[in-house]
Amino acid sequence: MSRIEFKLPDIGEGVHEGEIVRWIKGVGDEVAEDEPVVEVMTDKATVEIPSPASGKILETRYQEGDVANVGDVLFVLETADQAAAGGAAAAAPAAEPVPAPEPAEPAAEPAAATATATAPPPSGGGGRLEFRLPDIGEGVHEGEIVRWIKEVGDEVAEDEPVVEVMTDKATVEIPSPASGKVVETRFQEGDVANVGDVLFVLETADGGGGAVAAAAAAPAAAPESSAPAAPAAPAAAPSQPAGPPPPADPGRKVLAAPATRMLARELGVDLTAVRGSGPNGRIRPEDVRAAAAAQAAPAAPAPAAPAPAPSAPPPAAPAAGAAPSAPPPSFPAVAGSREVERIPFRGIRRKTAEAMARSKRTAAHFTVVEEVDCANLVAARRKAKEVGLRHGVNVTYMPFIMKATAIALQELPQLNAELDEEKQEVLVKKYVNLGIAVDTPRGLVVPVVHDVHLKGLLQLAADLKDVAERARDGKLKPEDFRDGTFSITNAGNIGGTLATPVINFPEVAILGVHRMRELPRVVDGEVVVRPVMNLSCSIDHRLVDGADGARFLVRMRELLEDPTLMLL
Repeated sequence: MSRIEFKLPDIGEGVHEGEIVRWIKGVGDEVAEDEPVVEVMTDKATVEIPSPASGKILETRYQEGDVANVGDVLFVLETADQAAAGGAAAAAPAAEPVPAPEPAEPAAEPAAATATATAPPPSGGGGRLEFRLPDIGEGVHEGEIVRWIKEVGDEVAEDEPVVEVMTDKATVEIPSPASGKVVETRFQEGDVANVGDVLFVLETADGGGGAVAAAAAAPAAAPESSAPAAPAAPAAAPSQPAGPPPPADPGRKVLAAPATRMLARELGVDLTAVRGSGPNGRIRPEDVRAAAAAQAAPAAPAPAAPAPAPSAPPPAAPAAGAAPSAPPPSFPAVAGSREVERIPFRGIRRKTAEAMARSKRTAAHFTVVEEVDCANLVAARRKAKEVGLRHGVNVTYMPFIMKATAIALQELPQLNAELDEEKQEVLVKKYVNLGIAVDTPRGLVVPVVHDVHLKGLLQLAADLKDVAERARDGKLKPEDFRDGTFSITNAGNIGGTLATPVINFPEVAILGVHRMRELPRVVDGEVVVRPVMNLSCSIDHRLVDGADGARFLVRMRELLEDPTLMLL
């Protein structure tokens, strides 16, 4: 046998790490050449990485939720090639492993994938696993040890959390890569470890795959559970059926991959009411499908209720004229008036703060505001929505705003520019790629809709729906973030009548779209009720004059108040 160490390839421009979203294959699984092994999410894309050859998964170096650097070994594959060479390598001393000859490169292997052949370890005896701090985001170089969930000497099961680590991107509980004992921790709580530093050392015993084999051998009728199997009941005792799904609990923490969450939305399944069959209760796609099937199945008729038992006589009525005593009013206890919660300033909040502070320090912000009468826009959107539904597209107001923005930017290209400070040049873009701010569970992201100036309203509506859904599911691709020239932030569906948005540096302007309200306005000498919306445009005053910012919003107002002008 020979071993192939599969390294994380470079998945996109400027991407240096990837988060392990889901292991499609686990340790001990057989895998065919080009069959997906692991799903990896970077800042730019989520991809399924295939196996470079047929064989058996011997080892996975990262757990779901961990982040690996480009070039790190993700998994080790044992192939049937060159068995003699592999056997000779296995006989070599552990301190000096002899590399096995590199297997022939499969024809269908992705060009970006890098795999290195190494000798297998000697047979027998336990092993020591050194777990290193992965890079959890571009530009992140360290992580703070928040809490040791397991200490030195503690036994730990595979996938059981060992340590909680906080970086600029996220706070995560890092699970154990295998079952064993924690023999060393390299950092104390509150210490800051650099990316690549060893956090803890795990000692594993022989036969690590025994637990997997035992689980596979369990009877099919046994209920799925991540807990250890209970002793067999006596033969006379009836078997216990699987319990009903837990009641929906919106506050319950749900462990599920983005693909599983997307499947749940498609099938209309509430994940908080699904019992997960994966490690630590993780919900798998098959759990979602089973829940959807249970929802679709007709409910069994309820058995006839038994006759009610004779009840005790009702209590005697109060004497005539006596008023019933009412319970005293209860009020919540006054507490917490002097309590202060201290939250470490890290993670996505600190990263956002750094980006916003950089923009405010660099760009000379100046904001222009304009009011738009949306009566004609509302009518145009109503007609467009009817047409869009025939094509399976829901047309909102945003495609109109995006199209008007593209027209106005081509007429005033100084707002569609970028300053190259190193070369002291202003780059004026002749195309319009709009960054659209999307509020997601992981924080604010700004994917880009490309070539807006060349697209119609239906295409823009379809593109907008696509990037917004993939942003919320963590499925964005590298090209979804590239070449943005201008950004739009729309909080109108949440509320707020006016804001001064911060420029998405290095762009030079950003448009804020705000809530549409019915307000009294004077039209042709009469006071009427009109749908009114505010637009605000923050500009970098180093490159854009206030007059040009005002001209941009005036043109936006003209186009939105008479959408037929967009056809000219």
